[in-house]
Amino acid sequence: SSSREHGVAATPRHWPPPRPRPSSAAMAAGAPKWLLAAFPGYQWQKVQRCELKVRPQGGAGLQFEATEFGYLIEGVENDAGQEACLQSGSSVISINDVPLMGLDEDALNETFGNHFRDGAKVVVLSSGELQKASEQANGQGHIAHVPLGCQCTAELRSGLSRDLDEFSRRSGVLAELCGAESSESATIVLAGTRDKVCAARSELGALLSYHKRTSGAPETGAAEDESATVEVAGTVMRSLPARNRRKRAAPEVDPDEEENAANDSSAKGDDDGSGPAEKVAKVGSGLEPEMPEQHQYEYMDHTADVILHSWGTTLNEAIGQVCVAFFSYMTELEKIELETSFEVEAKGHDMLDMIYHLLDEFLFHFGTEFIMCRRVDILEFDPDNFSIRARGFGEKFDLAKHPQGTEIKAITMHQMKILTPETLTTEEGVIPRTSDLMEGGSVREGFPYECYVLVDI
Repeated sequence: SSSREHGVAATPRHWPPPRPRPSSAAMAAGAPKWLLAAFPGYQWQKVQRCELKVRPQGGAGLQFEATEFGYLIEGVENDAGQEACLQSGSSVISINDVPLMGLDEDALNETFGNHFRDGAKVVVLSSGELQKASEQANGQGHIAHVPLGCQCTAELRSGLSRDLDEFSRRSGVLAELCGAESSESATIVLAGTRDKVCAARSELGALLSYHKRTSGAPETGAAEDESATVEVAGTVMRSLPARNRRKRAAPEVDPDEEENAANDSSAKGDDDGSGPAEKVAKVGSGLEPEMPEQHQYEYMDHTADVILHSWGTTLNEAIGQVCVAFFSYMTELEKIELETSFEVEAKGHDMLDMIYHLLDEFLFHFGTEFIMCRRVDILEFDPDNFSIRARGFGEKFDLAKHPQGTEIKAITMHQMKILTPETLTTEEGVIPRTSDLMEGGSVREGFPYECYVLVDI
């Protein structure tokens, strides 16, 4: 992370330091609720609060370094006039009741800048205590910031705050609305253990969508975002912002090509005995795709990551489509020719673990052989023993031919779920599927099977 200065170089030397105000940095009655939720059980020793002093022409006289906890104070100018708690080695973790923890550097700069003014209220902790708390939590403490995406009117704030209390109780995380009522940059902060925050992040979209529709609050940034919003299985899906991200659906394949692919599926070659992960064949050698191409997937936005969401008439189909979504995110599949194919196998201790290992096999194969798959067929699937065999069809990735999208670095188990007509499977187990959004939601018409997989980009 790079340093960020607030008025250090521009401070006029003749500007006299202000008189010290009565200290407001006395010990706080307690740590912020979101801090307690992110680090449950930790006993905070010295949470301090004070007001930031910002001079008309000299700024705050502080030098900051962006960190995972907020802004680490690296230097304080002698005549800055700041209170004693704003000293080198301390970290500013919130400003005007908006947490800074959990933001990347760009978002941290923007959030802090939106509230940076004389008299802004900040919460300060020593960096040593923050590090100790993080180590005690074993990296499981997590905070996510979800932009509200509209002006936070009084009506919206009132209704949403009530429902967020119930949402917190059901999801097991703290959900708080942060930002002034008239602020266009208001956010909802989720705090708790990493797995529960990730799961709650997925479910929060439907609640926000409902309140924005019923309150009539004007959207912010509407001119820049013309993409549609789709509600699927209790989760609001929207197309992702531009930064070389993949399109949500590829153009339709020519019907004649689909028919030829289906007619050729009757011919199959013999196993060469080299093992599933090494079995590669040229298309045309008797290992053609068994089904016409399909594009039944979308992407769900997520802080720093993306969720692959697929659906199908069968579970086999939904699993195959989430694999196609994996490759589609990294390039435009319509530019991929069906020149070669290869097989992968995966097993797991449960259904989620099996899908994780299946996608991880495709990721490993892409990382070593650079073959980008335009389609994936599920050849064998044993749901009782959690084993699966699949074949990918495509060609070697070539920058001169194929557009480079966003690289997927890793598959994760966070927020993964599988929906069938009767059940919802998550990391917490299998429960009956109901119309309740927290329990899978209504069945998607014509496609009762769905998969959600969070990937690291």
